[in-house]
Amino acid sequence: MRVPSFLVLLALAGSVHANDSINVGHKTDADEAKPMAWRFSLLEKARSVFEKRAAEQAPGATMSFRLPKVDAAQGGNQVEIVGADHRLPLPMASNTSFSLTRGTLAEDDGAMVVVNRNFPKGEFNHPLVQVRSPGLPDGVQRMGDLRLACAAQMAMAKGEGLKVRAALGAASLFGFNICDELEATKVEAPKGAYDSVTIEDGGRRLVQSAKDKHPAKLGDKAWSDNARISYTLGGHLVQ
Repeated sequence: MRVPSFLVLLALAGSVHANDSINVGHKTDADEAKPMAWRFSLLEKARSVFEKRAAEQAPGATMSFRLPKVDAAQGGNQVEIVGADHRLPLPMASNTSFSLTRGTLAEDDGAMVVVNRNFPKGEFNHPLVQVRSPGLPDGVQRMGDLRLACAAQMAMAKGEGLKVRAALGAASLFGFNICDELEATKVEAPKGAYDSVTIEDGGRRLVQSAKDKHPAKLGDKAWSDNARISYTLGGHLVQ
């Protein structure tokens, strides 16, 4: 993804991946793989942003967390909330994504969300926030969903460590909003090949080459939250 140079500030905090939304993570000093786990309170920050903004920005949408760097073909993935005295399995929205549930006995201050997988050696990565409005065809993204997912992801990032907060704070000092600067057509782009991108918003329609150097950004207010983004290859929709 082409991003402004100020995002180098996120080198300490994470990176932006074309196919994986915003994957905020960082390198660790670990010489071996560590269990994939996060503080429950950290994921709650993302859910809180979603719940506060969904009615306006993405009514009826659902939110889930995608496991970072886990092969979609890998079966047997399990996610649990682990509290002081309880373990509670979380519902899997797909083979590689899960949803949080309210009112569980495991929601104490020290509760962890634990996956039966390990992080890659020397890495720590946040789960990837996904927001999806109902009724969208496969392969079509909604602008408001992408904006809300980014805001939730950033809320989670700000709750993780001094280096991450410092990098995000430094960017804001220069007047940059990370989410506003992201290319809307790359946040949830399909993993397969595509040659054109279409954005439709009411009667307005824009078709761009996948190689266009000036793609729309999430912060472009010319596109409403209801704008749809789709990808095609040889004139056929890529799902």
